[in-house]
Amino acid sequence: MATVLKSGDREKQKAAAQHASAIAGFNLSDLADEGRTRLEQCRLQVQEMLAKAEQEVEGIRKAAQELGYQQGLEHAAIDAEKKLQAKAERQAQSSTLVMEQTVKQIRDTHAKWMESYGEVLTETALAAAEKIVRRSLKTEPELLVAWAKEALYSTRSAVSLTLVVHPETLAEAGPAFEAMVMSPSLPENTHVETDGSLDKNDVVVRQDGGDIQAGLAAQLERLKELLQ
Repeated sequence: MATVLKSGDREKQKAAAQHASAIAGFNLSDLADEGRTRLEQCRLQVQEMLAKAEQEVEGIRKAAQELGYQQGLEHAAIDAEKKLQAKAERQAQSSTLVMEQTVKQIRDTHAKWMESYGEVLTETALAAAEKIVRRSLKTEPELLVAWAKEALYSTRSAVSLTLVVHPETLAEAGPAFEAMVMSPSLPENTHVETDGSLDKNDVVVRQDGGDIQAGLAAQLERLKELLQ
């Protein structure tokens, strides 16, 4: 059974428009610039640490030379080079981690942006479709007849069917509805009734198993499901 979609919700459309405006101001290049800035900072830190380590190496070598201990010089140089290599490796790992975190942040933000954009786009498409169809229904009541026929034939295995429309709708397209319910393909106990509580663009098929909504609201709900 289709679900009735409430239309004309100005607050929802206003919120969707504000959301769309916020999304429009989003710029992925800002996030990319931030990532590049972080990477440049990491590169400068690596250079600074390497320079300090080299100074330490040179200082150790000079101290060893002044003491005249060749063996001490060799050991000191080896120790200093190991320290230099270890520092470089640690900083390189840190830089890699920053890069991975930045890329993940960009991907996550992009995914959220696309999801929000898709929702706004769906709401915009539905609003446009509703406006167009409402305008068409004013001059082409045959649309309601077609929707009613689809609903009736989708449940023609029922024992009895009642097609319910607004009184004005029946006045405009009564002959078409009457001819449709007389079809031999439908249950013998199939007839048309009016209900003033319905919207003029509503079409309801009542049966023992429950009501089938087939009017404008139901059609828009089906369109929304297809767009999602």
